[in-house]
Amino acid sequence: MIVCLMGPAASGKSTLAKFLEAQQPERFARVPVDYFFVPRAAARTPADYFATPLAYDWAALDRALCTPVGERRTTPDCDFERFVRRSRFGGLPINEAPVYLLDGMRPHPRCDVLVMFDLDDSEQRRRLVERDARWGTTVADRREHLAATFAAGCAELPTAPCVRLTATDDLEQNAMRVIDALTTPYS
Repeated sequence: MIVCLMGPAASGKSTLAKFLEAQQPERFARVPVDYFFVPRAAARTPADYFATPLAYDWAALDRALCTPVGERRTTPDCDFERFVRRSRFGGLPINEAPVYLLDGMRPHPRCDVLVMFDLDDSEQRRRLVERDARWGTTVADRREHLAATFAAGCAELPTAPCVRLTATDDLEQNAMRVIDALTTPYS
């Protein structure tokens, strides 16, 4: 089953996916979608690359999920400074589980359950700046690109969200809402 945890940058998608995987590893496996970005071509400048929404290589993600049991499954090894792949493998591990939690700003085309995060602009700005300070990155400088990527994702939803989460709500409450959405019939 593919559950898409979708929302704007810094809304807590990865945090929630990591939490659910840690709490119930026999049920959930996190798949960080950002590692499956479509790489920047060598001839394309970073400015040109960031002028369009980030696209994801869904075929590469599907291949990773279909890796035979017993073989090591990982994300690609990525260079997020230059937005290229160092290797098709060797990034973050992807565990085997019945429910894959894909955290990203665009939905997988075969998403079975869509969970949407809501986050207001001022809180997003605060979180991005705080995260940049912690990680030594400059993601907040690409806020417009991130917003365009999320907007593109909203335009291509394969299904209506079955649950909406407020990014500022308690992590455990949001986790329970996702679990409830998976156990409650929805249309």
